[in-house]
Amino acid sequence: MRASLAENTRRAYEAALRGFESSGHPETDAGVAAYITGLYEKGRSAACAAMVVAALRFRARLHGRSSPVGPAAERALAGFRRLASERGRGTVAGVRWEVADLAAALAEETGTPGGLRDAAIVAGASDALLRVSEVAALDIEDVNLEEQTVHIRRSKTDQEGQGVVQYLGEPTVARIRAWLARAGLEEGALFRPVYKGGRLRPGRLTDRSIRGIIARWGKAAGAEGRVSGHSLRVGGAQSLANAGASLVEMQLAGRWRSPAMPGRYAQGQIAKQGAVAKLRYGR
Repeated sequence: MRASLAENTRRAYEAALRGFESSGHPETDAGVAAYITGLYEKGRSAACAAMVVAALRFRARLHGRSSPVGPAAERALAGFRRLASERGRGTVAGVRWEVADLAAALAEETGTPGGLRDAAIVAGASDALLRVSEVAALDIEDVNLEEQTVHIRRSKTDQEGQGVVQYLGEPTVARIRAWLARAGLEEGALFRPVYKGGRLRPGRLTDRSIRGIIARWGKAAGAEGRVSGHSLRVGGAQSLANAGASLVEMQLAGRWRSPAMPGRYAQGQIAKQGAVAKLRYGR
């Protein structure tokens, strides 16, 4: 498993498998369905359930076995997502790093040109905390695959076009390479429309299309609540806070005008690292 997955995805899969194995449920369709139902009753997230399903499927494929995830488990997961969505309507949901990794992996697993493109979009937007408009505006020349960087030429908070360079992880670079190779692209718009048959359409993806891509794969990966084009930025702020980033570091990573916005997105994570948590409870 180690050699074939991004590090964050591998860790998430291993944790999901440990949780399933410690539950005592058999690795069968009915056993997985029962485990998913138990997760819902315990108040766990739909993303947690989706991670278990993805991990079980991946392990079965890796070892050449039939997947234990069948109709019963799929119905249980679909019901979990529906109930979680109804419970979580309103505030934009954050798609955190581990969920974004799963979303990109699910898109990539389709093996289609559109799926490879979507995987690169989700991974890139998660790494660089990209706004939808920034994703749409990217050209191939803006991405330096050797240096693992992306150049954002203009954004909402950079109307003068001074530009900023953001880091891309190795798995993200690999996904961009895979998309470019499949599409046969060398210059111009980085992300383009694709016909159902896999043939590229002229022009670049619209903001609306990119919002739909992020929402589709975020939900497929189990993100709860209202998933929108902004969810990867919100989730990025939350993940940074969980990793111990300061408000200023979060502000710079997301290119917000002030630390107040990422502070609002990640207020729950920040509270767990606040003075009371540290000094009274030794967190």
